[in-house]
Amino acid sequence: QLPERMFAAGEEPVGERVNTYHKPKRIESILDALEPEEVDFMRKTTFGKIISQAENPSFSGSFGQFVIVRILRVKKKYEIWFLFAGKPIRMSLHEFAHVTGLNCRKIPKKNIKRKKNPINEKLYWGELFGSLKFCAVDTAIEMLKKRTVKDREMRLKYACLAFTSWVLLPTSHSPRIITEHVEMIRDFDEFLKYPWGRVTFEMLVTGIKKKDEMSLAQSSVALPGFVDAIQLVFMAAVPQIKEVVTPVEPVVVIDSDSDSDSGDSESLADKVEMSKPPNAPPASVRYCVNPAHVR
Repeated sequence: QLPERMFAAGEEPVGERVNTYHKPKRIESILDALEPEEVDFMRKTTFGKIISQAENPSFSGSFGQFVIVRILRVKKKYEIWFLFAGKPIRMSLHEFAHVTGLNCRKIPKKNIKRKKNPINEKLYWGELFGSLKFCAVDTAIEMLKKRTVKDREMRLKYACLAFTSWVLLPTSHSPRIITEHVEMIRDFDEFLKYPWGRVTFEMLVTGIKKKDEMSLAQSSVALPGFVDAIQLVFMAAVPQIKEVVTPVEPVVVIDSDSDSDSGDSESLADKVEMSKPPNAPPASVRYCVNPAHVR
C-alpha cells in the first residue's frame, strides 16, 4: 500500500513551473573562464559528474511542477517519494548520490580548537578577495575571465567557490560567494573531500518538505539548491522521458531561469530557441524533456 498522496488523483494543481535558482549555463560560464588544464582539474573533482552531464536536457520547470504535485506523504525526514504513471519513485540520498556523483558521506563534526591569538588570526577572505566586503559569483567569474587572479591554486579556489555557491547551494538568482566556504577552502584538499552532496541534498529535500498544499497550489513554486537532481533521478528511473531533439525542427526549451532577484511566484515566460537552418552544419545530439509527452 502506497503512502497517502498530497493531492487526490485528478485534483493536482495545474501550475506553470518549479522556479529554480540554478541556471543551466552557469557551469558553462565557470568552465569558459578557466584555462584547459584548470577545466581538467575541475572534471576530476567530486563535481566532475555534474560537469560532464552537459548533454542532458536543461531542467524543465513545467516537468518539475508536474511531478512535485504528485508527491507522497512520507515520514522520513530526508526522503521524497513521487507517484509517476502509477508507480512510486524514490529520491533519497542513495539516488541523489547516484545521479550527481557527489560525495554524500556524513558531514564531519566541527573540530573547535582554541586559537592561541584569535585577535591576530586573519580571516582567509582577505587573502582571496582583498578589501571586498562581499563578492557576487558573477564578479568572481569575471575576475577569472580577465585573469585578474593569476595564481593557479587561487583560480581553482575561485572556481570551486563559484560552483558551490552558484550550482549546488543557490538561494537567490544573484548569489554571492558563501563566507563560510571561504574559510573552509583555506585547506583546499579538505574542501574537495567535504561531503557537498549531503549538504545540497539536505537543502533540496528540506525545501521541498516545507511546501504545504497552499504553496504547491501556486502557479510557480521556488526551490533552493540543486533542483536539477529531481529531473536526473526521473531520467534514470524512466529513461523514456528523455527525448532526442531533431535538428530540423524548432526546439522549445522549457526551463526555470529568471533574471529576477527574488524567489517569489512570478509567472515566467518560457524561452523559445529556434533551430539552425537546413544548410547549417550538423549539430550534436540534443535532448529535451517534453512535459506534454510525460503527461
